[in-house]
Amino acid sequence: MKNFLAEAPLAPSARDVLLDAFDQGWHDPQKLTQGASKARALRQNSLESIAAGLGVHPTEIEVLGEPSLGHFLTIQGFIQPTSTIFYSSVDKKEIQAIARAWQSAVELPVDSSGQINPDALREAKADDLFALQGANAETGVVQNLGKLTERFLSQSKNGSICLDFTAVGCHQSLPATWDGAIFDSRSWRGPQGLGIVAIKNGSKWRNPLPHINSVKTPQSFSLPLLISSAVALESWTSDAERLRGLSRRLRDGIRSGISDCDIAGELEGSLPHVNSFSFLYVEGEELLRSLEKRGFLVDSGSACTAEDLQPSHVLAAMGILTHGNVRVTIHTETTEADIEELIGALVQSVEELRKQ
Repeated sequence: MKNFLAEAPLAPSARDVLLDAFDQGWHDPQKLTQGASKARALRQNSLESIAAGLGVHPTEIEVLGEPSLGHFLTIQGFIQPTSTIFYSSVDKKEIQAIARAWQSAVELPVDSSGQINPDALREAKADDLFALQGANAETGVVQNLGKLTERFLSQSKNGSICLDFTAVGCHQSLPATWDGAIFDSRSWRGPQGLGIVAIKNGSKWRNPLPHINSVKTPQSFSLPLLISSAVALESWTSDAERLRGLSRRLRDGIRSGISDCDIAGELEGSLPHVNSFSFLYVEGEELLRSLEKRGFLVDSGSACTAEDLQPSHVLAAMGILTHGNVRVTIHTETTEADIEELIGALVQSVEELRKQ
């Protein structure tokens, strides 16, 4: 079975370290034992390694056992009582839920390529907050962070910028100006259940959770997962040009082989390894099953789970087909032969399903 799902298995080096780390990870770093001392050293080394990989200072990062909590901590930590939240129609549902529950929020539309128009930020005022997505996990579309942050700060001199980098991995650098950012270990092939919050402007941030001391996050993360995440980030290598070439071949093959198909976003303005296709007259769930029978695992829909294959709010915001959707994530192990086989499987599957 060939894996084109978003979540790739841990790299072999990270898996080996993870197994070794479980022995040390059972120790509580807060204790005074010898094992606890080793655990503290492993934790600190992992934090420094992750900080270096993400381009932030070790003192700026906090670790979460629940990555989705990071959206709440960053946005609610920087928001002011009189703030308006600016967010986009293609943001993750966690961010949209926070914004829509706030007293004042502005949803920014996107064009057919999934890009936010910087001119839509013209109404920002002094203490507003911009929840800005680095790249979309579903379509791979990358936002122009430089233009958007510059436009926002030209209107909101003291405003806050909170970045969603959960889908970016190391494919994109942080912009020159930002206040908070959230990362997900899975984006660099690390383990599930490990998120990183970076707080650059600590003087503006206020802990939105009930607290007694100065600890910023619950500190309930797994040390073995932190260690393996650090190893995965260290072993991550940029293969962007080759992956983009494979994505280009995949898109060209789909365009020429299948009619009535929408491809989300332009390749040059997207992550090199993420591709989203929507096919008219085809049900996404049936297409998933047909491809799996042919030996290919792909994602579908915005939720990408068996429990929820609802129409994608991201694709709807872009004005393209929301049904018959598959998302193909290309990994470093993917070969040209794999892509050619996948094109053939997609062509056959769509043809058969349209005849039913």
